[in-house]
Amino acid sequence: MIKNRKQKLEKNFSLIFWSQAFLTMRMFSIISTLFFLHRGLGLSQIFYLSITWAIVNLLFEIPSSYLADKWGRKKTLIIGALFNILSWIILIFAKDIYIFIIAFVFTSLQYACFSGTTDALIYDSNKELDKESSSLKRLGNLYSARHLFKIIGPIIAVLIAKNLSGSQFIAVLILDLMAATIAFIIITKLTEANHYMDLEKQEAGVIKDAWKLIKKDWQLIRAILSRVLMFISIFIIWRFHQKFFTNLGISIIALGITAAGINLVIFIFNQNIIKFVNPKNLIKKINILNYSITFFLTIFVVSIFVFPNKYWLLVLYGLILLPEVARWPLYSELYNKKSFSFNRATTLSLSNLLKSILDIPLLFIASVLIGINIIYPFMLALVLAIIVIIFFRIPKTIKT
Repeated sequence: MIKNRKQKLEKNFSLIFWSQAFLTMRMFSIISTLFFLHRGLGLSQIFYLSITWAIVNLLFEIPSSYLADKWGRKKTLIIGALFNILSWIILIFAKDIYIFIIAFVFTSLQYACFSGTTDALIYDSNKELDKESSSLKRLGNLYSARHLFKIIGPIIAVLIAKNLSGSQFIAVLILDLMAATIAFIIITKLTEANHYMDLEKQEAGVIKDAWKLIKKDWQLIRAILSRVLMFISIFIIWRFHQKFFTNLGISIIALGITAAGINLVIFIFNQNIIKFVNPKNLIKKINILNYSITFFLTIFVVSIFVFPNKYWLLVLYGLILLPEVARWPLYSELYNKKSFSFNRATTLSLSNLLKSILDIPLLFIASVLIGINIIYPFMLALVLAIIVIIFFRIPKTIKT
């Protein structure tokens, strides 16, 4: 019986990998902005959709994680997968901003259910199997899964939607809906791992304990802010980059190839993360990646004015995205080392709660700026990146 359970727990890692791969395939992403514009939305309204996402995530991030800690990781993931399926169905038929908002509500609910929960299930499974030392490698595999199908997915998407017609957009959405359904089926086969909950800490309250951990640890707050602000910075650029580059004369085929190349590099990096990142030098590596993002973003903004070659800017865009995405498993490892097994999902999601709080005003500012000039949001992104490296660099003395 014990051996059988261990085998099931071992299967969790491959099941999580493939569920994440299908869940995050999202071929639609490479043409999403162009699709919204095709359906009649403006660039500012597209940012409003992201603000809606942030508000919903703000409201449901902690409740969904509390559900994961108290009711179960697997059940919470199943609910999230169902929300994901609903969002794709609604997107297929959406014709105005109000229907799009509903789709984004379900997408945000899905994210809230998954946020921290998959990481927690990996850690809990590792702990029950007495393999906690392999956590960074497991997280590397998890994050690499999110790029597996994106290696070829963007190319398939832009080939299908090469003429940007309504039927072509729908074809891509249907493929993503099929992937979401497969992810749901895989998630139902997961095995719930023990949470190792301490009764005294349980009585104190899962959310209260996790919040206390963050509130008393300023170094952890700095780490959270460095990740969150830099992510928002790059997300602002990503949200409208398709329109920016197509305006310059870049084809969507070139955008698809660029996205595929980025995801290939990140997939290889995450699959071999132990070779690139020594857990003892975690903080140093995170800071280097943050410096790299700021450096390439600075060159990008300067190039817009002094050397606005469209292919040079596209290369720089790729160099900005690479270190940003490479940071994710490193931060996840850092967060997990600073939390406890029983409340790991809630602790991770409290960090995402802070992101949602900052998302709302910053995305609103971006929506105003892009209404004035499409170049201005790049400047906002650069300011946020500079703030991170000046005020929120993670100290080497942080305890993990």
